[in-house]
Amino acid sequence: METADDPLLLGVDAGLTNVKAAVFDTDGRERAVAVRPTPNERPRAGRVERDLPAFWDVTCETIRAVLGESTVEADAIAGVGVSGHGHGLYALDDRGQPVRDGITSLDSRASDVVEAWDESGRSEAVRAITGYDPFVADPLSILGWIRQEEPAVYDAIDRLLFCKDYLKYRLTDVVCTDEMEASVFYDIDDEAYSSELFDTLGLGDCADALPPVVQSTAVCGEVTAAAADETGLEAGTPVASGLHDVGAVALGSGAFRPGQGSLIVGTWGQSIYVSADPNTADGGGLSRRYLGDAWLQYRGTRSAAAAVDWFTRECCRDWDDEAASDAAFYARLNEAVAEVPIGSNGLVFLPNLQGSTDDPDERGAFVGLTIEHDRAAMVRSIYEGVALSLSDRLLELASGDGLTDVRLGGGGAKSAVWSQMFADVLGERVAVPTGQEAGARGVAICAGLAVGLYDDVESAVERVVGVERRHDPTPAHTDAYREVHDAYRLAAEGTAATWEKLTSIERETQTNDD
Repeated sequence: METADDPLLLGVDAGLTNVKAAVFDTDGRERAVAVRPTPNERPRAGRVERDLPAFWDVTCETIRAVLGESTVEADAIAGVGVSGHGHGLYALDDRGQPVRDGITSLDSRASDVVEAWDESGRSEAVRAITGYDPFVADPLSILGWIRQEEPAVYDAIDRLLFCKDYLKYRLTDVVCTDEMEASVFYDIDDEAYSSELFDTLGLGDCADALPPVVQSTAVCGEVTAAAADETGLEAGTPVASGLHDVGAVALGSGAFRPGQGSLIVGTWGQSIYVSADPNTADGGGLSRRYLGDAWLQYRGTRSAAAAVDWFTRECCRDWDDEAASDAAFYARLNEAVAEVPIGSNGLVFLPNLQGSTDDPDERGAFVGLTIEHDRAAMVRSIYEGVALSLSDRLLELASGDGLTDVRLGGGGAKSAVWSQMFADVLGERVAVPTGQEAGARGVAICAGLAVGLYDDVESAVERVVGVERRHDPTPAHTDAYREVHDAYRLAAEGTAATWEKLTSIERETQTNDD
């Protein structure tokens, strides 16, 4: 049994689908992992919310489970790091209570708000300040929607938080965020909160609701007695400020130097590039402050592994029934994919099942479907569509300076077939880090740095992050994927008008039903 003389670190990663808690030793070995589903609700199309007390309860249950499953005393936990999905909105009133259910980054209710800002020129003014255009799931757009549709809620807002910050608040009774999350509201030149940003959007009365900023690798507070009773942690355990989950996964996979890339194949997909400054990317991505002097450029794909889960749930239940375990089921998927040639026998998949970060009205599609295609070809086309989408975005983000190396994480990285596909599509060596919980590992590193167990980020990563396997591109496959990539882009461009028409029909139908 571990004791306080053998320090351990707890990473909590609260994503869009699950809350994960993982205990690591100081060499990065996973001692125990617990996972619980997040209590998301979908009150209507395009809306994804989260009951915050229920979210806290699930997080407490997950932490208790990981401490119970491991042979670890609570007093062996030297520090806690917390990660959560980025964007969305989690707001408190002046009594520290949620003003409403949290709104996640899968939400697209603010579409009309963003469209109006685009037409009025406000979006362009925002880009001049922040370096990015408002989009449907960012907190500014959601604030605009709340001001318009829920004015009483808007007036009650006292503090604006992100997903992980709400959990930190419940753990420590401290309201704060880190630099990566805070930079959503930064003047990108001054690297500080911008009141002009809020004034530009008619949200000036919320500028004072921005939380204090504490560096990701610094202690922001300690576990309170009340939180200790609920989680099983020791009261007084230090809690690090932590990271948005994109940054946590990048750090947990070993990407922290400018020039490194990281791809996350989770529920969402993320293409991440570490840069030396916020303005190097020409790929239309978001810039966020990272560790040290580095910035992260990233672009999301709102359905990555979720696309595989959707198709297999709807169309491959017999395969699941025949499999002895989840591992055996996914092994069967990989075997089926491996038997289909590159290009999926002329089938292209567009992985926009939940819209895209550029346009929530985009939709997914199989393009080129014929009566000859079977489920194996369709699964392969999903693998390829996700790989093409994420790789395309990473190459765009890195176009100015190039890639020094690429890390691949998330559930999709468990598949050697899919991992090799990414290497072939990119034409780059891809490294898959050891362990499964890169996000929790990333914030465990933050906690270790915060309590002085590591000297700096570089030495921490060298000690904690290993490589399970590497995939080198096969030149002939990379050449073949260039042709597939061209077909993918043509399909994406050619269907845009169709999605616009279908979305118009859907909205009209909903309006009539209401």
